[in-house]
Amino acid sequence: MIDQARLVSSDAVRVWRGWRLQKTPDGQSIPIDQFYSKLGTVFVPATVLMQIDAGLHSYTPTVPGGLPGKPDPVPDETAILFWESPETYWNGFNKLAVRTYTLTHGGVYTPQSRADLPTLFSGTLVPDKPVYLFDKKADWMHGTIRHLVAGRAPQVDPQAFQTAIAGVLAAIQKQAQLDGAIACIGGDYLVYWELRPTNVGTPTPPTGVDALQKVINGWSQSFVPAPTFLPIGLWDTWAGMDVRAGSSFNMVFKRAGEA
Repeated sequence: MIDQARLVSSDAVRVWRGWRLQKTPDGQSIPIDQFYSKLGTVFVPATVLMQIDAGLHSYTPTVPGGLPGKPDPVPDETAILFWESPETYWNGFNKLAVRTYTLTHGGVYTPQSRADLPTLFSGTLVPDKPVYLFDKKADWMHGTIRHLVAGRAPQVDPQAFQTAIAGVLAAIQKQAQLDGAIACIGGDYLVYWELRPTNVGTPTPPTGVDALQKVINGWSQSFVPAPTFLPIGLWDTWAGMDVRAGSSFNMVFKRAGEA
């Protein structure tokens, strides 16, 4: 059933940071409205429909691109994509649908756009190396996610930015009551996701998002991805999803093997 929780390990996630391609091979720029259209009519639904049978476990995309004040170095799209296991992700490239889907990215995203598997956070951060804070299994499709996207203020040294964020993550790892947390820092940005615990009483446990925002002197935006179900299949006539600046989805779908 679609509402049945299935737990996977914290290292079974690809952390995506995507930047809108400014110049296509023929020298044309991709306007932000066209970027939204391609996400809504192709990339977000295709990520689900073309990869379910390859073992996709959950998918949570967000679109900071176009939000007021967002610095250019901050990703235009972020996402976490959980798989049944890290090996499941790599084995997906044995399937034609996965290889075809992967090749479509070059016409929309810059070459610096990337997704990486994380490692367990041990107190320090390396740029563009994602980390997870809690070594336990969870189901990110079923639960409340909070997501933070932030930029480094120009007056803040990159190393100081990295050190400050690492200190907060260490405190979250030690104290926060969360079912999961994932972070990735670049030289000029931070992306962070947390899975709120289920069946908690009141007051609600503190969130790592608030703690991180207290040490960020630059632009930041938080999101609560909305559970979103695709009403169509690959061969149905359909106009696509409504994607705009600030859209954030937690895609809900039947995983491989579910009735």
